[in-house]
Amino acid sequence: MMTSGTLINLTVHNKNGTLTVSVFPKSKGLEDEAQNHLQPLVLTGTAEELDTGFFDAVRHPLTEATGLLAGMKSFEESLNRVEAERKEAQEQKRNVDKRYQERRAKFDKLIARADALEKEEKYDETLQSLREARTMADDEDVVKTDARINKVKAKCMQKSIF
Repeated sequence: MMTSGTLINLTVHNKNGTLTVSVFPKSKGLEDEAQNHLQPLVLTGTAEELDTGFFDAVRHPLTEATGLLAGMKSFEESLNRVEAERKEAQEQKRNVDKRYQERRAKFDKLIARADALEKEEKYDETLQSLREARTMADDEDVVKTDARINKVKAKCMQKSIF
């Protein structure tokens, strides 16, 4: 009848020999305020009547209410899990973006160095810088860098032939 973490509040009121018992289930640790809007089960009768029929009268409604509370708790846990996974995914994306930006900055710096060395006609050093930049390049830049390496190699060969 009760699930783990469920509390059942009983309130008994006696008026002229007639007892009124209010039964209100609540889930411990449940953040959803909807549990406070459940209606309590109210039973009225003499002490003898309640003694003989109380558990039969409350068994089904309490089973339904505690099942509802357990479902709410499960839903909250699922939401918390999804939120934690979303935050983790965002953090991983930020880390990937940061690593990409760092690699891109190194790539750009090496290309700028290669530009300066090529202007000075230091082709061996230019090739070295371009090869290092190629290791930092994304797919599109690899093709461009390879083409540039080939052009600089051709300049090296021209210089060494003449």
